[in-house]
Amino acid sequence: MKKKFISAIATILGLSLIVSMFIPTSTKADSNLLLASVEWVQAQLNPLQTKVNTLEKQLADQEAMIKQLQKAVAEGGNVVVTPPTPTVPDISTGTTSVVYTTGSSVKVHSGASSDYKVLATFGADKALTVVDQFKASTGVWYRVEVSATVKGWVFSGDITTTKPTSYIPTNVIAKQAVNVRKGATTNYQSLELVAKGSTLKYLGSFKNASGETWYNVQTAKGTKGWVLSTLTEVK
Repeated sequence: MKKKFISAIATILGLSLIVSMFIPTSTKADSNLLLASVEWVQAQLNPLQTKVNTLEKQLADQEAMIKQLQKAVAEGGNVVVTPPTPTVPDISTGTTSVVYTTGSSVKVHSGASSDYKVLATFGADKALTVVDQFKASTGVWYRVEVSATVKGWVFSGDITTTKPTSYIPTNVIAKQAVNVRKGATTNYQSLELVAKGSTLKYLGSFKNASGETWYNVQTAKGTKGWVLSTLTEVK
């Protein structure tokens, strides 16, 4: 009985050895798949790591401030804590801000890094509306409106909130439904009513006797007329 058992075990081991000789333990396709998976995971982790680094820095700043206050309380005095200088532009209130390009070839990327695809390139003094911001390891990036349907990211070092003295608007945006009038007062008849968010071509401006500033514009239909500045925004 013992001999039969040993013989059976030997047979099983022999068959296992033969099978293992014909079954590859790994293939090139498996290796490529594994490599691609690793690269995908790294691509997902990189933005998260950037956010973690940002949060860690903010936490360190807060801890330093707390220690400063604790020391002041222990010594029975007071301490003046200087708040961090806000980044420019400050859009923490949720409202949009307009910035202007400062270089001759400012690139707007699809993501908050120069490694991302370039969506548009602008010359100096181009006005852009900021809708969001992100603090990356390379610095602060702002999400701006490239067009009505396209948004991208521009580096803070390439923009400014100071309107250039030589800046000439190209567009006028209606902040609400606006009448395009025949002249620069509300006494003139309306030539066309444009909807909120409409983009009008800027032709010029005029301050009337009442001190109101009006913009001379051209609508998408080709109508030329005047709109009140307080109801619109130039870009």
